Amino acid sequence: MTTIHQPVLLREVLSLLNPQPNQVFVDGTFGGGGHSLAILERVKPTGRVVGIDWDPTVVQNSVGDNLILVNDNYKNLKKILAEAGIDKVDGILLDLGLSSDQLGAGNRGFSFQGGDLDLRFNPVSNRPTAAQLLADCGEEQLNNIFFQYGEERLARPIAREIINLRQSGHPIKTAPVLAETVAKVYARYFKGRSFKNPATKVFQALRIAVNDEFANLEQALPEAIDALKPGGRLAVIAFHSGEDRIVKHFFRKMEKLARPVIKIITKKPVSATASEIKNNPRSRSAKLRVAEKIIN
Repeated sequence: MTTIHQPVLLREVLSLLNPQPNQVFVDGTFGGGGHSLAILERVKPTGRVVGIDWDPTVVQNSVGDNLILVNDNYKNLKKILAEAGIDKVDGILLDLGLSSDQLGAGNRGFSFQGGDLDLRFNPVSNRPTAAQLLADCGEEQLNNIFFQYGEERLARPIAREIINLRQSGHPIKTAPVLAETVAKVYARYFKGRSFKNPATKVFQALRIAVNDEFANLEQALPEAIDALKPGGRLAVIAFHSGEDRIVKHFFRKMEKLARPVIKIITKKPVSATASEIKNNPRSRSAKLRVAEKIIN
């Protein structure tokens, strides 16, 4: 497999998950495989890693001696493990968001130059594309998407501009046109100021909405805890403040039950070092949280 993706916080993930020979781990977001392959080295000779990815261009269903690759959504973790004949595992990793490989794919809208506005992690799924959302949603719906999922400060004027273009017979269908549209709104509101990539938050918000990423995470977290053996650990890397909040609140809830289910290992999220950020700028916004299961 050829990949340009650099796994973020790899050293920290390995240290906190602490994979040992003959254990079983799940990487719910296989991506370029960097985390999975590093874990696999630690669990040999008879340990296994289940690598899951929703993007069929990343992984095809297959089974090797130590690596099981599954094309599915990590929210279906319970079903995936049952079909693999696995009951409980020693550790689970979820590295959320977009991989560098997907960003580099020039035909699905993940980059500003990336062709048609698809933005689905699984391009053959029945979920609506980003272009369809822009064509069908009203101004209030688009405003909510941009504000809630992207924390975009110009959410409403951007939504209004998209509606105006649509009503004039020029619906936005491609990534370059969306990026140009957002840049024009920014130029109108911030005259004399320049922004490197003003459309970043809008693209992020649409991607989250298209793939229902927050709901996927909310469904996956309890299934992940249930799938762990006592002493097993769940590690989640978030790049979006909304996703990080979901993880933080879930961990706190599970730890504060009358009979606590987990122990939070990272009282504060772990961030990338200055050295890693220099070598991999994408790691700048990464936040790693880890919890350990303490009861069945």
